[in-house]
Amino acid sequence: MTKNTKTFIKVRTEFEGYHYYPDAGNIDERIRFLENEHRHMFKVEVKISVTHTDRELEFFLVKWALQEFIKSGNQNHKSCEMIAEDILQNHLIPLYGDNRFYEIVVSEDGESDGIIEHTPNKEL
Repeated sequence: MTKNTKTFIKVRTEFEGYHYYPDAGNIDERIRFLENEHRHMFKVEVKISVTHTDRELEFFLVKWALQEFIKSGNQNHKSCEMIAEDILQNHLIPLYGDNRFYEIVVSEDGESDGIIEHTPNKEL
């Protein structure tokens, strides 16, 4: 691997959830319907930096841990960005450390994404 190369893994999962956007109609009358609770299939994609190319973090284990975290918490009534922030702060960093790059993408039905990125103070 060259000096300028970075290595990552990526896992994906999804879950059914509900949320609403209070005061959406105050932003624009056309989106007032978002003030009512509505269902989505939230799709989650997590990208994590790794230190070498021989499966430092195993896909299945990372995905299963992510799914358990999502099941154990209440992700309802959060925006995509809030869900991503929760995954970062309360799951990824405690489990894999603060010294990695993370990108968490949470989408509503695979159409619109909220994205949180965490860059460590010291690059790997």
